[in-house]
Amino acid sequence: MFRIILASSLLICLLPLLSRADSGDAWLKEIPLNQAIRIGSGRQVVIEVSDPDCRFSRRMVRYWDMRHDVSRYVFLVALKNRPETVAKMRYILCASDHEGAYRQVYGGEFDFGEIAPGLHCDDHGLEAANRKVTTKLGIKGTPTYFINGIRIDGAKVGEIERILGGDKYPFDAGDPE
Repeated sequence: MFRIILASSLLICLLPLLSRADSGDAWLKEIPLNQAIRIGSGRQVVIEVSDPDCRFSRRMVRYWDMRHDVSRYVFLVALKNRPETVAKMRYILCASDHEGAYRQVYGGEFDFGEIAPGLHCDDHGLEAANRKVTTKLGIKGTPTYFINGIRIDGAKVGEIERILGGDKYPFDAGDPE
């Protein structure tokens, strides 16, 4: 029993250190948020890396829509580099209304080939900027969040709520917790 309590206490103490962004908090402060898609106007800042075809990223949109206390800065990445995912990403980045295009794509409006995979447009360098940020942060899976300097890999609502504090929202994104 003592070992379990000791191990639990140690884990609780080390968890913030283990989940800190290992790419360095200094880089987090230098992330060009003006190159991200801003969604929301709350006081808490959430930096998000998302793949337009990731089912967990899409499920989390519903969770974030319930929270009015956050401003999300979303960087897009096509992890598997599939042509249809790249086309969805470009559609969002090239749109004059980034948030509206984001909601269309993440709502599934273009899941059946409505966007030509060879889409080319002037995204004003946003695709390259998004790629640079996601590479620098060492993104290997989505969604990935950075909240208060802490990195969260995956749709871990319980962990997100512990860091953000405030109200709890009933939501299940297939969370492993």
